[in-house]
Amino acid sequence: MGETKILWEESVKRKTGFLAIICCILAVQIPGLCAGNPSPDQLIAEHLKSIGNPDALPQIKSIVFTGNATVNFLLGMTGYQNQRGVSMLISEGPKMGIRMSFPDKNNYPGEHFAYDGKDVTVANFAIGRKSPIAEFIHRYNKIMKNGLLGGVFSNAWPLLDIKSNKANMKVRKTKMDGTELYELEYRPRDYHGDMKISLYFDTETYRHIYTEYKVQTRDDVSMGLNPRPGTDMGISLTASETYYTLIEKFDNFGKVGDLTLPHSYMLNYSITHLGSMAMGGFAANWTIEAREWGFNTPEINQNFFNTEK
Repeated sequence: MGETKILWEESVKRKTGFLAIICCILAVQIPGLCAGNPSPDQLIAEHLKSIGNPDALPQIKSIVFTGNATVNFLLGMTGYQNQRGVSMLISEGPKMGIRMSFPDKNNYPGEHFAYDGKDVTVANFAIGRKSPIAEFIHRYNKIMKNGLLGGVFSNAWPLLDIKSNKANMKVRKTKMDGTELYELEYRPRDYHGDMKISLYFDTETYRHIYTEYKVQTRDDVSMGLNPRPGTDMGISLTASETYYTLIEKFDNFGKVGDLTLPHSYMLNYSITHLGSMAMGGFAANWTIEAREWGFNTPEINQNFFNTEK
């Protein structure tokens, strides 16, 4: 009886070991199987397939779309709820421009973020005054220089050529609003050391649906004569800790030619102060709905990539 038990246990161990080997082999071929999470390379490969043929993507030299724009100021600026305007986004190689125009030219004409391949510039919403989100993008300009802002709308989207970008990446599963997602912690070689960047992907389609940029500062006096993001709109800076959070959200995916792209692009920006004397803060969101598309446009006005021209 004892000998039979020993033989049975050895048989179970051999079968378990064999199944583990098979599982590991399949895990290399099928993202997420057995291993629980895909590796960064597996996640990115599936993400590129979700856009279109990965071999065809490098053939797209420029992306242009125009559409509608909506802005809602929730905290720190009043009188701008559901203001409607128009938008335009152009990406060409490393260059990127995002513009939203609204009818109230005197108080809030809109935003224009631009990168010309060398410098990041942002438009002032009034003479000598940048909006909080524009100040953030201007200060943390490497999110444009690294091709992150705009996600798959950017020709310089770093996941298109991850070998050249050589970023440090980690993948884990997380939940956002009750939905399970893959979180890719992303740290470019050239990055702002005080910023945490997380990219979020649908676990079934591998579409990129969120990017979160988060900065925490404590008694920040490093800006010298340059105000911290939000000060030019009267936002209090008496807190001992301040959190700056920019979230890009991509939704309403649909076919555009041979590609599957989001048609809805939302920017949420907030400033939160913590501390015994904390006051004020800022929160707003902008939504762009793409309507008309163009690819490999032969003539693009290069002034769009520099707000100072």
